[in-house]
Amino acid sequence: MAVWSMSYTLDVAKTIRKTNILLRIFLCFDVFFLISSILNLLWISPTQAHNDYLGHFERAFILCIIGIFTTSIICNSLAIFGVSTWKRGFLIPWLVFFLAVKIFLVLGFISNILHRPVNLGQLILLILILGIMSAWRHMQVQYILMGLPPPSPGVADAETGSSGQNGKTAEGDLPPKYEDVAETPPKYDEATMNRNDN
Repeated sequence: MAVWSMSYTLDVAKTIRKTNILLRIFLCFDVFFLISSILNLLWISPTQAHNDYLGHFERAFILCIIGIFTTSIICNSLAIFGVSTWKRGFLIPWLVFFLAVKIFLVLGFISNILHRPVNLGQLILLILILGIMSAWRHMQVQYILMGLPPPSPGVADAETGSSGQNGKTAEGDLPPKYEDVAETPPKYDEATMNRNDN
């Protein structure tokens, strides 16, 4: 049971570490795309946006991109908070939002395959879909793990399993030092020391 508990703790710690890295990468992408969309929106001249149809469409498209990435930042921030506090309810918005993104991308990929010849954009879209599916599956596993009891906070180093608490209990379990033993070693009988060659 102790071996399973240690392996469970190591697996949970590794999964938490991977989840934090994944969420921070997504957060960096969100911030980058949000800043670039806002800058793009500011650089569109108001006369161009109101006069021609393409400018109006571009402005509406950029506003949609800003809305999507703002929602993504909120979901990623909630998920990071949920993982750090071990409250899995904060992962639900992330799972729902990226499930919707995944469905939207799959439908767009199918539509693109049916209406256009094979091109490089379809390959990039396929790689994006596979990446989001992989990230979504990892977060689903994290959500399931968070339904179990949280890992013990005593394990500081997940690789070695050593911590301050384990070190204190291990010191009490050590055998006595040789100098501390007051008794002399027992004397052996002649009968036990002689080997019978019979």
